[in-house]
Amino acid sequence: MLLFLEIVFWLSLGVVVYSYLIYPALLTFFARLFGRPVKHCDNYLPEVGVLVPAYNEEKVVARKIENILSMDYPPEKISVWVGSDCSDDETDEIVRSIKDPRVHFWRSSERGGKTGIVNNLAPLVTSDIILLTDANTMHRRDCLREMVKSFADPSVGGVAGHIEHKIALGSENAETVYRNFESYQKVLEGRLHSTISAFGGSYAIRKNLFQPIPKNAYSNDDVLIPMNIIRQGYRIVYDMDAIAEEDMTDTVSSEFQRRVRIGAGNFQSFFWLLDFFNPARGWPWFCYISHKVTRWFSPLFIVLCFVSCLMMAVFSDLSMYKFIFSCGMIFSISGLLYHQIPLKISRHIFYFFAMNLALLLGLIRYTGGIRSAVWKRTER
Repeated sequence: MLLFLEIVFWLSLGVVVYSYLIYPALLTFFARLFGRPVKHCDNYLPEVGVLVPAYNEEKVVARKIENILSMDYPPEKISVWVGSDCSDDETDEIVRSIKDPRVHFWRSSERGGKTGIVNNLAPLVTSDIILLTDANTMHRRDCLREMVKSFADPSVGGVAGHIEHKIALGSENAETVYRNFESYQKVLEGRLHSTISAFGGSYAIRKNLFQPIPKNAYSNDDVLIPMNIIRQGYRIVYDMDAIAEEDMTDTVSSEFQRRVRIGAGNFQSFFWLLDFFNPARGWPWFCYISHKVTRWFSPLFIVLCFVSCLMMAVFSDLSMYKFIFSCGMIFSISGLLYHQIPLKISRHIFYFFAMNLALLLGLIRYTGGIRSAVWKRTER
């Protein structure tokens, strides 16, 4: 029994360490050794249709449209496509009141979430490139020019943009650190072949490569749409210079339910992407297993690691496991007591455990069944 517990402990710990430390190090090495540059062209300016799903976005939708149309891009080559998911505030009226032929409006007959809007509206977009974005995401003036440069390379099927979060001073939310960590990995994955997901608020694809995703796809379009493009033999690259901004909530608790929803969508995606377990897919296989699968299942391995170490600390004669368990408890308690002991390291430990708990609850939500892509928006 003790031998079994040892195997479970070291295997579980190894998976978590691999996901957060070893994989990024391997990625850095492999990207330098095997990286494939993307051909950019500053003068490549295709027509771009910006697709904006909206549900009760009356506070930001006018500013969003103005933000798109004011970008540094040829005016005749940019259009806005707003899809309303049965909004019951003033969103529809605000969009309809904008008398610009470049602004197009479509209203769903029934709620279908972001998935329903994207599946129905993307085929209607008349441009070669579709930029998918959220109503609360604001792009910098040069964002679109930077993003489309990579499409001059015929091997590129999609470009993920970089999102910076605007968080109030003194906020306890460590999302920015997580996003920077993710961005670093996405850049390197794109150099190898493809980043296997985007940030949902800003990513562009070739329209002819768009494939509808399942109707009940739940908060995971930014994984499924890029992966569908990779399936077709194209690359998804990450552009740190294509910058957009989003406001973030000030507390982890206000973001927690959003993370639970994302977690449920992640596990849903897992069963739709089983073909990426095939090593014949090359670098996308390596990146998907190492970056996504190990990360999604980390909460289970953390629980196994804790339980197995606890049992060995109690029943084993080896003092090593008592020491490891004691260190682990100090590490965990420092995070749990972040509000009482507001150290910077405690904030990151608190965030790490909170987000893994959200993933675990997301798994529970997924096992309960996801029948609809509809959710309640997070206030920011």
